Amino acid sequence: MLQLQLPLLNKMKRNTLLSLSVSVMCLVILTLIEQYVKPNYLIKSCLKLLLLMSPIILNAFLTGKSLTEIIRMKKLRSARILYFGMFRAYCCIIIIFLVFRNYIDLEQIRTNLMNKEQLTKDNCLYIFAYIILVNSFIEEAFFRGFIYHLFEAEEKRRTGIIVSAILFALYHIGIVSNWFNPLIFAFCIIGLAGCGMVLQWISLKFGTLKASWLIHGCANLAINTIGVIMIFNL
Repeated sequence: MLQLQLPLLNKMKRNTLLSLSVSVMCLVILTLIEQYVKPNYLIKSCLKLLLLMSPIILNAFLTGKSLTEIIRMKKLRSARILYFGMFRAYCCIIIIFLVFRNYIDLEQIRTNLMNKEQLTKDNCLYIFAYIILVNSFIEEAFFRGFIYHLFEAEEKRRTGIIVSAILFALYHIGIVSNWFNPLIFAFCIIGLAGCGMVLQWISLKFGTLKASWLIHGCANLAINTIGVIMIFNL
């Protein structure tokens, strides 16, 4: 019986290692695109969707599992408690911004958004809607759903929480690297890793990716509120 189980376990480990390696490679490619290619937001969003969804589809093919099973997309229960968490996430980000506003070069961020992301007063609302609804789902499916799932399958849940949070923070380096001075930048990356752990805890607490997706969406709503303040010089 043990001899029959060993090949199966080895196959599972190979599938996990292959999926994780492809995932890291896709993140590296996205970072290089962000830093050096600098396409417009529509092309970059399409590339992000392709590169972050590809490892999930590959893993589904290798393991025979459904995509919803891999990313833990289940029915959301006890939503009332979550609504308060969504409100707190929004308020916390706005408060943090107000506290550190004098230490942030808002003009530099505004210029970066309008030049690099080609964000304008005409298209910002459409882009912000995408960030809140679609971009938050892609990141949650990849980091909180898929990356964690790879380690959960190997019964290394704590490692999965840490690795997914670190990758989540490192991925954002290419996005926010030109926004802040080194001290605020370091604080931001550490904060993103912490946020990644909290979002993973929320996903596990409610037993579905929908919970962390909603919180992430509200966090993006707060960030976009700050973006509106900067773009329109409010």
